Amino acid sequence: MKTLYFPEVDTGTDTTPETPQQNHLKAVALGFSELAKMSNDFKAWLKRQLLDRELILLDAANSPVDSERVDVDWVPSIHPAIADRKLNWLFEEIELVPKPQRQEVVRVFNLACGDTAPKAAAWGVVFVETLGVFVAGHPFRSPRLDYSQTVILGPGWNQLQPQNLTKQVSKASLAALTKCVEDADFKLERLEPEVSAWLLEGSGVKLYGAESGQDFADVLAHVRKSGLPFASSSEEVDMLALQPCINGSYDILLAGLTVLE
Repeated sequence: MKTLYFPEVDTGTDTTPETPQQNHLKAVALGFSELAKMSNDFKAWLKRQLLDRELILLDAANSPVDSERVDVDWVPSIHPAIADRKLNWLFEEIELVPKPQRQEVVRVFNLACGDTAPKAAAWGVVFVETLGVFVAGHPFRSPRLDYSQTVILGPGWNQLQPQNLTKQVSKASLAALTKCVEDADFKLERLEPEVSAWLLEGSGVKLYGAESGQDFADVLAHVRKSGLPFASSSEEVDMLALQPCINGSYDILLAGLTVLE
């Protein structure tokens, strides 16, 4: 079986500084789309951001994205409290990818927002919901956010010696973080807000156990399809470390797994 040394760790799809996180950027746009479905006010806020950057496509309704490339089983959720920072990060990143990939992300946004421009009179408090409070597109009051990194262990993890398990989890965690830094072209200012906050505000790791090899494989397949940065390995047990996130962002993905204390 494959060891956990970094040259042999699976760290997801290949990227280069010129084309960073192409699949992941689309997944982030889809995450914003999910928020827009839940809140008309959030949809209006998102639409305003697109208008301000002249990214509204007048023919968006007639130019759908290839359904097979958009229809993914799971995308990481986006917390409204960091939506402003996350969106700015995404707009900066799509400027670095080839035009076809950039247009694909823009079309995802436009399909989420529709083709009707928001009325100027609607601005002031953009949305006030349990999801958060925004004023003119900027956070006014945000709940306390906790950040963590998820590491998923395959069946048989409890047969490992504690020190060996700790060592493997640490290696997988570091490999996933290395992937995030590589995707940012080794520029810390290009890290996603959640990753940056995890490094600065907290470095907790949460462990989850898969009851079967199929459960582990299913989660890995969803992660691959979403484009989320990750590191996976097989040494004595299967292991999958994901990009750091706000707690709760991966709840749907992890619903069938066991939380390990």
